[in-house]
Amino acid sequence: MNTVKKLPDAEFEIMKAVWRSDEPITSPMLTEKLKYALSDKDRKPQTVMTMLVRLEKKGFLRSEKKGKERLFYSAVSEKEYMEVEAESFRGKFGSGSFSGLVKALNGGEKISEEDIEELRSWLDNM
Repeated sequence: MNTVKKLPDAEFEIMKAVWRSDEPITSPMLTEKLKYALSDKDRKPQTVMTMLVRLEKKGFLRSEKKGKERLFYSAVSEKEYMEVEAESFRGKFGSGSFSGLVKALNGGEKISEEDIEELRSWLDNM
């Protein structure tokens, strides 16, 4: 996959379920896992299968047929995708810069000494 694109929320929920599962995973297994994560219409078995096929076409999943089952495997890691989400968020809310993102997340609230020390430690390790 050349470029990882941001996913719609329902497809992202499916990918989170795949990443948190022992692979391979089947459509019925995912439908069961997604009972509470998706809306009623998005968790119908045929809708889950449609989204799985769509995610495969987008390059997020790969699959293989084994008997009557179709087994799905992630083709994009959660880490890879979260980098895309973070970049999108930084562009929307932080004017593209890391410091702008931190300021946007802070919202003008006072930062605790503990949080400041944690950030300093993290920055020192960068």
